Amino acid sequence: MYFKITISICFSIFLAFTTVYAQDKKTGNFIGAKSTTMPSWFLNSFLDITEDIEDLSSENKRLILFLHQDNCPYCHLFVTKNLQNEKIKEKLTNHFGITDINIFGNKELIDLKGNEYTEKEFAINEKVQFTPTLIFFNEDGKQILRLNGYLNTEKLDLALNYIKDKKENILTYKEYITQNNKNKRKETKLIKEKNLFKESKNFMRTKDSKKMAIFFESTNCEDCKTLHNKLLKDTTTRELLKKIDLYQVDISSSKSIVNPQRIITKIKDWTKKLNITNTPSIIFFDENANEIIRIESSFKNFHFQSIVDYVVSNSYKEEKEFQRYLTKRVEKIREKGIDVNIWE
Repeated sequence: MYFKITISICFSIFLAFTTVYAQDKKTGNFIGAKSTTMPSWFLNSFLDITEDIEDLSSENKRLILFLHQDNCPYCHLFVTKNLQNEKIKEKLTNHFGITDINIFGNKELIDLKGNEYTEKEFAINEKVQFTPTLIFFNEDGKQILRLNGYLNTEKLDLALNYIKDKKENILTYKEYITQNNKNKRKETKLIKEKNLFKESKNFMRTKDSKKMAIFFESTNCEDCKTLHNKLLKDTTTRELLKKIDLYQVDISSSKSIVNPQRIITKIKDWTKKLNITNTPSIIFFDENANEIIRIESSFKNFHFQSIVDYVVSNSYKEEKEFQRYLTKRVEKIREKGIDVNIWE
């Protein structure tokens, strides 16, 4: 009898302990997600891209695809700030038709070749890694510009001018941006960090090479300042970056380098071939000089750190879609009881 009572008491204590432990082991909070309502003046589309282009062309307008996802704070900022700017809104309504595509959505879509996709299948086919992504088409259905990730109002306005004025027939987008740089003469040097970047201009990979990230920057670049003064100051990010070789390139330089494919070329020619249009842009390469992923827009700390982790952890080998990897990373961190703020 005494033995049974003792067992019962021990079991009760164990049950109480595990209950308290389970209560203490809470899931971390998820902070920063923002839902977005699309503007009423967006194109009322059946998601037949060819049909949309033809209809808009008859009005002397061009099509923009706005690829987004639910709870994306960058998409929310784009809609509530960029599209609320009167100058931006006026240009869009007068010269463009913009339709939205949810990269995880299930609506049916017909692309320019007549292929039928769901929204998420189309996003995978187009290799969309970041939201918002904007894709611009001309009247003949040719993609003439793609902006991957959030850009501020000033940069968006410049892109809209480039497309509406049909400057693609005269200048590359990079040349257009350079011509319209309002701060050409303020600074003449990049932000240098000797303890971070290698000085070599030889980016050739060998059998003993590590992964590599090349930071394409420019002078008079406010986003470059944010990159150095905030994102690269994060201690966790710095530890992750130690696992790969880092190089810095001035996109306006006329100097020669040896690119990762072992070709001697001038930096200006190389950046043109890589289609570098925005600064900073960061391209991550694997040990064999294959591009893994690139950053071409503004990011907050958590997303930037996640991109670096995606590369150094080799997660890109198993998960080709960065956004799906990001969701998994958030869940793993929260399971440890740690809060995740994607907007700091």
